[in-house]
Amino acid sequence: MKLKYIILIFIVLISHAAFSPEISAQQGSGVTITVNPDTLLPGIPFNLTFLINYPDPEEVTIISPPFPRDFIMDRIVKHPQSIGLQIPEIFTLVEYRIITYTSGTFTLGSFEIQTPEGVTETGAFNLTVRSPAPAQRYTTHSLRWDLPLSPITAGDRVTLTLRANNWNSQQPPASFFMPQVPQGVILSALSVSPAERYEGVILKIQFIPLSAGTFSLPGRVLEHDTVRFEIPLLNLNVISKN
Repeated sequence: MKLKYIILIFIVLISHAAFSPEISAQQGSGVTITVNPDTLLPGIPFNLTFLINYPDPEEVTIISPPFPRDFIMDRIVKHPQSIGLQIPEIFTLVEYRIITYTSGTFTLGSFEIQTPEGVTETGAFNLTVRSPAPAQRYTTHSLRWDLPLSPITAGDRVTLTLRANNWNSQQPPASFFMPQVPQGVILSALSVSPAERYEGVILKIQFIPLSAGTFSLPGRVLEHDTVRFEIPLLNLNVISKN
């Protein structure tokens, strides 16, 4: 009987290794504790789960210690849990769903698990709620289009230049800013020299309208590392050839 008991505890630990608890599994008379998810963050609910080697949940009682005042108990569920494949055993699963909006290390006192077979004390353990990652801060640059002064005629080859004020980095490359091609036109990227880039030229494109009409390049917001680029809407009116 003692050997069977040891084998059952081993099955429990293997079957629940995927929980990857923040605390190591605590055992005592067939009790395993896991915490899910692995990383606890403020505002994200987590589950504190007890797997108890007793088949009838109605005869299992858990007396919990006082929880830290920053812990909010969302729910408690208790139900039977089948463990094992070939010869399944019925255990009792008790799950506490908790949420906290405070980071830090919190100590939970010992839980007392009562069954008709006896009483088990889990011992105290710590839970660490990590601070959230700092919000990404961006520097915003508003770009502008340099347009030809003369009217655009269908079939003309026109150079459109996207330019930035107070921005002369060589990265990201000009291709990063290339827009989608609207219908009825031909767009092709022109090379931008390091000297032009130093002067604030971000992108140069050759624009060839195939017919008269109004052609638009939508406004966009692009992000690269910690820089946000705001590209304005561009409307181009193309007239017919005389």
